[in-house]
Amino acid sequence: MSMLRVDNRSIHTYSYIMNCTAQVTAIQNLETQKIAINKPMNQKEAENIVRTFGIIKNINDGRLAEIPVNTVGKIINHKEFDTSLIINSIPVLYESSLLAWSEPEKKREGHKHHPNIREYHHYINKFTDGDNEYYIRFTLHETNVKPGKISKNYIHSTAISKTKVYKKDDGSDCIRDTCTGKKNTSSFYDLRIMDFFNSVK
Repeated sequence: MSMLRVDNRSIHTYSYIMNCTAQVTAIQNLETQKIAINKPMNQKEAENIVRTFGIIKNINDGRLAEIPVNTVGKIINHKEFDTSLIINSIPVLYESSLLAWSEPEKKREGHKHHPNIREYHHYINKFTDGDNEYYIRFTLHETNVKPGKISKNYIHSTAISKTKVYKKDDGSDCIRDTCTGKKNTSSFYDLRIMDFFNSVK
């Protein structure tokens, strides 16, 4: 009797692809959050709002996160969307976001190594400002701690992009470099999201 042998590496790869496919589908099908749009704020005003947040818990996987006040300037100076307009809703958007992928901190060319960071976690949600629908991607860094110690997660940046930029005019998905030449658009493309969506193709 012959036996079918499957390489464990193939099983792990298949499982990873299936998990990614499910996660991409779940993120693309996220319910669009209707949030309040407040008046534009300067950095100091936004920092005062963030100081009231405390620890934020993601309802989908339980990850606790904080926003350091010294990252607010980076967060609100986003080139696509004035994040100060939704700064009050950042906790709600993180709470209901989904983990897209994680990646370890490691030495690589052109990147400053951060030995105090273990991993980066990327969470995605959708919201509308009443006119357009957007993806917001939260980048968290998880601290590298000694065994037996509890690590912490900090939201250190966000990226906001219109959901429609990831679709071609015929409704098919964009691939890196194939949509940046679309007519009548100067919208920001989050290439990390685009690559994630296309990682399962």
